[in-house]
Amino acid sequence: MTWLALEKVFLWFLLYSFVGWLWETVLNIAMKKRFVDRGILNGPICPIYGFGALLAIYALPGEHSVVAIFLSSGVLCCTLEYFTSWAIEKLFHMRLWDYSGKPFNLNGRVYLNGFLFFAAGCTVVKLWVQPHVMDMLNAIDPRTITILAVTLLVVLLADAAITLAGLTSLNSRLGHAEQDIKALKARGIAHIDIGITATDKRIGSAETRIAAACAQIAARAQTDGEALAAHVAHLFDWQQRRLIRAYPGMRTEHGEGLLAEVRAQFDRARHAHTNTK
Repeated sequence: MTWLALEKVFLWFLLYSFVGWLWETVLNIAMKKRFVDRGILNGPICPIYGFGALLAIYALPGEHSVVAIFLSSGVLCCTLEYFTSWAIEKLFHMRLWDYSGKPFNLNGRVYLNGFLFFAAGCTVVKLWVQPHVMDMLNAIDPRTITILAVTLLVVLLADAAITLAGLTSLNSRLGHAEQDIKALKARGIAHIDIGITATDKRIGSAETRIAAACAQIAARAQTDGEALAAHVAHLFDWQQRRLIRAYPGMRTEHGEGLLAEVRAQFDRARHAHTNTK
């Protein structure tokens, strides 16, 4: 295979990775009524779709029947998704997705709907889309292909390096967040207790003391809550915050409760930041 041919294959990979990202993004907007930047990388691509398309293009002979291509594509892509999930868990001690609650799932890593979508998508790509993509790239000047492929490869490698660094430190950041959340909440309770005692000494009647204490608790809780949210948000870089939001099924060694708490603090920090504008 020539360098030009490899460059074209790389561009196919990026194209189908982008289509996969677009599909997941539109699907999330339709289901959740809000934009969620899907994909493990920061750019608008989901590499698993690109690799799945290449598997279907190269591993499945074109003369097979539509049914054979459909079933084979589903098996190949689900195998790829299963081992991708397994590798991420072994390398980074986390799961980015978990289909345990879905019907016909296999260890929470793949499930029936994913099989059907991958099978249908790869069948359409192999039989109808890919010939047009090849014709389109063949019509472009080879030097333009080379410049485009090299530029996008550099961008992809930089994105992958940033993502790798973020994933490597994510569990340790979650550990720090867990400790800080507990400490800051305990400190906030202590501050409220001290404030209530001081209020009791200054005010005589029980009714007035209760009203003053409630007001003091509310004000202190608001202040401490915003401070906690800002602190937790700053523990993570923008890419880690995006991943935590993008994968609601994420599971780590720290448990699902902490992730839910961290997401809530992200939302509170963003809300507080919006209100100050």
